[in-house]
Amino acid sequence: MRIYLHIAAALLALVACRPGINPGKEARAEALVAQAAAATSNQHFDQAMEKALEALALSEGNPLGQVHALSCIVGIDIMTSRDADGWEKVAEAEAIARQHGFNKELSEILISKAKLCSYAEVSPDTGRNDEGLEYAGEALAIANEADLVEQQAEAYYVLASLYINKNRWNNPIDEDIYRKAGEYLDKGQALAQTYDIPRLRRNGLLFRSRWFQQGDRNAEAIQYFTQVLQGLKDTDHLTAASLYDRLVRLYTRIGDNEKALDAHDQYVFHMGQYMSQKSDETLQEMETRYEVQGKELQLERRKYQIALLVAILLLAAIALVLIGGRLRKVRRRNTELARINDTKEEIIAFLSKDLKNPTNEYASSLEKLSAEAATMSTEQIRQKCREIARDAQSINEDVAGYVGDVLIERARKIADIGLSQREVQIIRLSAEGLKASEIAERTFLSVHTVNTHRQRIYAKMDVGNISEMLHKAQELGII
Repeated sequence: MRIYLHIAAALLALVACRPGINPGKEARAEALVAQAAAATSNQHFDQAMEKALEALALSEGNPLGQVHALSCIVGIDIMTSRDADGWEKVAEAEAIARQHGFNKELSEILISKAKLCSYAEVSPDTGRNDEGLEYAGEALAIANEADLVEQQAEAYYVLASLYINKNRWNNPIDEDIYRKAGEYLDKGQALAQTYDIPRLRRNGLLFRSRWFQQGDRNAEAIQYFTQVLQGLKDTDHLTAASLYDRLVRLYTRIGDNEKALDAHDQYVFHMGQYMSQKSDETLQEMETRYEVQGKELQLERRKYQIALLVAILLLAAIALVLIGGRLRKVRRRNTELARINDTKEEIIAFLSKDLKNPTNEYASSLEKLSAEAATMSTEQIRQKCREIARDAQSINEDVAGYVGDVLIERARKIADIGLSQREVQIIRLSAEGLKASEIAERTFLSVHTVNTHRQRIYAKMDVGNISEMLHKAQELGII
């Protein structure tokens, strides 16, 4: 039965721990990274950084989790122009990704390094475009080998941006560099369009605007953006706002102020629609998250209830098994006791009849043995019973054995109390109703000595008077 108790204890311990209420570190870290990315897209950078740093702390000992958290932090640093912090974290992420062979993550990290090099272009003397081209080229090679479409498109855009940077300080521009920038833009936009990646399609338009501007191709840019606007989905307000913002600059550059104002009005309209759209999405996301959390909590409670029910049923089953076993033992014991009692009753009835028979010469032998048993050893009592049984005609060895057991048990109890043979004699004489003086005369003792023996008997038997003494003596079988 013990094994059932151990199983029940273990199950109860599991229930008490409530698995599922505290998720594992890895899952928690990934969830935080996702939340940080969402906060970054909503430009809640402080909140995003807090969650990303928490994810990084939870990812200790988990290289892939560390890379994801570090990459998220780098993205936030880039968005908030903290280039030095971003460079430190991207170098740390790159080392981990290379060590563990995380190709997809390494490609993204190298793209981030290339972006940081691109943003460092503030003058002809401090440009890091060539260094950035190396990172972007390696990122593209890894993405091509692993067939990572999104990373391929991102790498093409960064390559185009770096080549545009290389022409920033050239006057006139280097046509070969300008052509390479255009080729990479075309490749990136083709992938973004083919695989329907809205973020990259929008980024491609922004890079395309810089490319047109650098080539002084304002009319072509206006025509291109106008065509793109006509093909946009009605719900893509963010891309529309970005395009109208570029058109405002282009119309201003060619001196068409009226169209610039119209483009500005459209920019304001679509940006307002986008903000409203984001608010609705945020609200919907919050409602969905609340519903999901409610369902998860309900599921956890259900799991806990089921586990608790299983534990209760298991304990109940164990209890039933234990109770059943105990009842079987009790029934067996009761049956045995009933049989023993029946046997005892039969023997007692037989002995009573036999001992009351005036012609039974063995009654006096049993009576004498009973009187002397307190001073005899166990073996002496059994030997005496066997002798009586051999000589008797109406008592067999089983009965003699039983009588012996009774006398032995009686002798043990008397010995446990510590009664001497003389004290047993005084108890039996007292049971005959003799007074102290009569007992003294019978035993050749003084009355004072008899009373002293009685006081000792009271103390040993834990009684207070002669009546209690005789009752206790009867229980012990002394009388």
